[in-house]
Amino acid sequence: NPEAGADIMAVFPADHYIRDTAAFHEALEQGAALAQAKFLVTFGITPTRPDTGYGYIKAGESLGSGGLKAQAFIEKPDLARAQAFLAEGGYYWNSGIFLFRRDVFLEALARHLPDIYQGLKSLGPGASQEAVAEAYRRIPSISLDHGIMEKAGNVAVVPVDLGWSDVGTWSALHDLFPADDRGNVILGRALDRDSRNTLIFAQDRVVGTIGLDHMIVVDTPDATLVCSRDRVQEVKDLVAELTRQNQMETREHLTVERPWGRYTVMQGGPGYKVKKVVVDPGCRLSLQLHHRRAEHWVVVQGEARVTIGDRVSTVLPNQSVYIPLETAHRLENPGTEPLALIEVQTGDYLEEDDIVRLADDFWRVPK
Repeated sequence: NPEAGADIMAVFPADHYIRDTAAFHEALEQGAALAQAKFLVTFGITPTRPDTGYGYIKAGESLGSGGLKAQAFIEKPDLARAQAFLAEGGYYWNSGIFLFRRDVFLEALARHLPDIYQGLKSLGPGASQEAVAEAYRRIPSISLDHGIMEKAGNVAVVPVDLGWSDVGTWSALHDLFPADDRGNVILGRALDRDSRNTLIFAQDRVVGTIGLDHMIVVDTPDATLVCSRDRVQEVKDLVAELTRQNQMETREHLTVERPWGRYTVMQGGPGYKVKKVVVDPGCRLSLQLHHRRAEHWVVVQGEARVTIGDRVSTVLPNQSVYIPLETAHRLENPGTEPLALIEVQTGDYLEEDDIVRLADDFWRVPK
């Protein structure tokens, strides 16, 4: 659109599943027409059950182009209220998908979230990645729903039936995969006998199950969950209790994703920790040092370019290097396949906050 500021912005959650993509494309076209008419547009999923795990949107009069005026946003209701919404009609699950004109969104941002608006306005055209990252660190954290959509008077909702799921629970995951003739979905290495309507997710170890019905079994390297499919919403309560107890698993997974790749803690004990480190092709870690630990690296796959102090060397499989305390070092994968190495840390303190970054490709060097 040649009109200044009239280009359409779209916001999509990264982890949702949509079965009917053709219907989704049609809904986006309807939403774009409403957005050009200066509505803030969201998409309401036609509910199929009284679900307490979703927020709801109450819709009002027709606005044309397949849209309805959004009258209210309701946080996740209890079961009785969700049943009443379903019986009354006119209520939709909040999908978290939004469309709006750039100028209309900026006006709403200035009115309802002025701190965020000023933080973005300070960047200006052509701002560097470092400036954007710094602005993002400074501005408050709030969702579009709470910050703008619930407050604005020009919100339109487009009702849709897309075969949509936000994959928000383990039970939802069961519904997305093909089941066997007894209704079981088995992902990973599992041996089952006589179970029904059950999800079994086995990430590493073999899991054996006998005679389960309507259950969720999830086995990962750092935790195991067994619960009824009717009570999966209570998993968050277990996590909250683990957090209250300050359990390590709530702070760090055994496998941790990083912008350059990932690492897995294989074993640890007093004075040592063993990790498998995988660096994606063309990526490198920060130039860094540690005050309280030394490291040994043994390459097992790929080719490593290693900086230790002023020396840069190439390390191949079955070769190793040693990084002393207080020594600047960097690991880089110059190749086209993943680089894998085993890292053995030794020292009196082995946590991730003993990293002093001197240079970094991902804007993580403190100002």
